[in-house]
Amino acid sequence: MNRNYAVQCSGIGKKYRVGIKEFWALQNISMNIKEGERVGIIGRNGAGKSTLLKILSRLVYPTEGRVEITGRVASLLEVGTGFNMELTGRDNIHLNASIHGMEGDEIRNIFQQVVEFSGVGEFIDTPVKHYSSGMYMRLAFAVSAHLDPDILIMDEVLAVGDLSFQKKCLSRVEGLANGGRTIIFVSHSMGDIARFCERVIWIDHGEIRFDGNSIEGVNQYEEEMNPKVSVALDSRRREGTGNARIVEIKSHGPEAAQPEAMRTGEPCTIDLRYEVYSEYANIHDVFACIIFTNEVGKRVFGVPSEVLSVNLTKLGHKGTLTCQIDRLPLVPGRYSLSVALLINNQLVDKVEMASSIKVLDGDFYGTGKLPLKTMGDICVDFGWKLESQLAAKKNEHTSNGKAYMQE
Repeated sequence: MNRNYAVQCSGIGKKYRVGIKEFWALQNISMNIKEGERVGIIGRNGAGKSTLLKILSRLVYPTEGRVEITGRVASLLEVGTGFNMELTGRDNIHLNASIHGMEGDEIRNIFQQVVEFSGVGEFIDTPVKHYSSGMYMRLAFAVSAHLDPDILIMDEVLAVGDLSFQKKCLSRVEGLANGGRTIIFVSHSMGDIARFCERVIWIDHGEIRFDGNSIEGVNQYEEEMNPKVSVALDSRRREGTGNARIVEIKSHGPEAAQPEAMRTGEPCTIDLRYEVYSEYANIHDVFACIIFTNEVGKRVFGVPSEVLSVNLTKLGHKGTLTCQIDRLPLVPGRYSLSVALLINNQLVDKVEMASSIKVLDGDFYGTGKLPLKTMGDICVDFGWKLESQLAAKKNEHTSNGKAYMQE
């Protein structure tokens, strides 16, 4: 065994039986992970990612192949894995630390750190079955992250909790990584993978599809999961006279690592590259419009140039019309873009569902709290004001923030 590697896998596979049928969740997985590496595991639901992490965590054994792991492993594969629901938070900290090989003095040394990090100190002597999912999650992560592991394995744990807690978790994980620990985690957030991991392993139908640079891997995965329909605009059904056409759509946010993924509340730019095929003696009106549609086909909002005092009439034979949204109001999800172009009040080109964008979590509120998809698809500025009479004395309090609206 090479001691420079924290994890070595050779030809591992995992077979399950469901009724009378057998299927392979993993097949022929061979990889080596160096000490101190940050590795992201990506893939569709059911691809085998969680099965791989369970094998690395020694929770299940592979059907075939060999796995060698060097060092203490701490795993957080789902909220509260390893917790006893009947025990208090205090007892679960001691129990988990003991399971991972810690003894009395070590446990006492980390106990207060775990409590402070989780923020559940007021309820530390309450059985965890009475915890909210957020409290449960915070304590579970705090325990795993403070066990002084050589290898930390996480499965989508950063997808739970508000933005401030996610940032706190990432900061803790980065601290462990900078201290030479090995980090392996599954996430469907490609932005987090690209920013945090130096290497990505793409699992597809139980086999390794890609193993290499994280940005390259994320780009390939995103392209397959959400192909850039803009490249096929010429083959799309269109409406209009055809005197001019939108030939390409490019959308990008401020992140260089993943330019096609935007974040709620951050700048978003959409470029419409056009070509004019007819000669116009006089152009007096040019209007462009982009309409955003959610994943169930409902229109969310549009950005028509005609409602603004902007002059777009100086069209060349070729050029680019750019729409700038300073603070993207969309909550996380995938949205389709339909585009239209009018010249002299005549529709010259219209393409439904011409392109799409992926919107990631962002801090639109400025409070560190994530938007809730259940409250609608877009965020708007708003304010609350209280006027009340208390003990014959007027009390006024105003709170500014944002809210959700849906068409």
